[in-house]
Amino acid sequence: MTTMALGLRLAAAAVLTIGFAGCGGGGASASTDATALEASAQAKASAASKSTKLQRYQIDPTKVFVAGISSGGFAAVQMHVAHSSTFKGAAVYAGGVYWCAGAGGAATALANCGGLTLPSNQASYHSTLTEAEAYLDAQSSLGTIDPATNLRGQPVYLWSGTQDEVVNPLEMADLNSEYQRYGANVHFDNTFPAEHGWESPDGELACGTLGSPYMVRCSANGAVYDSVETWLTMFLGPLNPRNNGKLSGTLSAFDQTEFGASPDLSMSSTGSVFVPKACAHGNTCGFVLALHGCLQEASLIGNRWVTEAGINEWADTNNLVVVYPDTIASSAPGPTNPNACFDWWGYSNQYDPNYALKSGLQMSVLYAMVQRVTGRP
Repeated sequence: MTTMALGLRLAAAAVLTIGFAGCGGGGASASTDATALEASAQAKASAASKSTKLQRYQIDPTKVFVAGISSGGFAAVQMHVAHSSTFKGAAVYAGGVYWCAGAGGAATALANCGGLTLPSNQASYHSTLTEAEAYLDAQSSLGTIDPATNLRGQPVYLWSGTQDEVVNPLEMADLNSEYQRYGANVHFDNTFPAEHGWESPDGELACGTLGSPYMVRCSANGAVYDSVETWLTMFLGPLNPRNNGKLSGTLSAFDQTEFGASPDLSMSSTGSVFVPKACAHGNTCGFVLALHGCLQEASLIGNRWVTEAGINEWADTNNLVVVYPDTIASSAPGPTNPNACFDWWGYSNQYDPNYALKSGLQMSVLYAMVQRVTGRP
């Protein structure tokens, strides 16, 4: 039994911890020690002192996308569906259907959608697809989210490892069904023997390994696979070659607080942004909002999510600005989010019933970043 699976079972036995463990990256990592945590905290403090103001760039409105892993995958679906007039495609790794958690809070989210590993080493799952689609339709009609008709024809990439014991592959199958119902053009990678994580040639873990930092590397036909290349090709068409050397663009920290990030929303004071040289010089570029999973926050794993995701290497040569918002762990009396997940069950400000709508507290912060970079009203 993995340390991760054991931790999740203990969380199930004592729901007070509300493990949120795999909800976006997994449970507590045995590989993280006090020294590493202290070093990460110091690095974060240093980054905060050097953060800059997020800038506006010349962004092609037809090339605005969102991507995410696990809790960030669930949040990416929420961002995509709620703001489908803005986002023209989505890449979702080990996430789930829109409004999967419903109005039931953390325990319901864990049991139904992801984050609770059963004694069988399978992730707990109870389909909420019917309820989720009814809610999506109702909110689309009310105008609390953009019209669902916008999803028709949009490219959507889905990743689900066959060995994922944190987010059940059946949950991703439901998401595939949901997107197809609304007419999206879906590519579903669901045959790789991968554990829970984001797949990239730069991932430090073998494909079937479960653990921090939840960045896995898989192979296809004897060669290293590159899932980012797959979805960027869907979104942009033929790509310029990936930059496997020193990047010409700039990766820097930016101030998230001006957009409303705060401990009440379990969001860090700083995020990261990658800007290719051409974009910095005023060329028209595309944009990706990239959302990490639980236990992938910078204060825990440093810049490993940002540098191992494999997005910057393609962005550098294909003119894509990439924004990486960041979260922090939090607990009562504030929001109960011990593993620094993005909010896909309503934890913000202790409970946000509108978490999946355009008016959602954390959603509004994230979208304000998108507005800044793209110049969208």
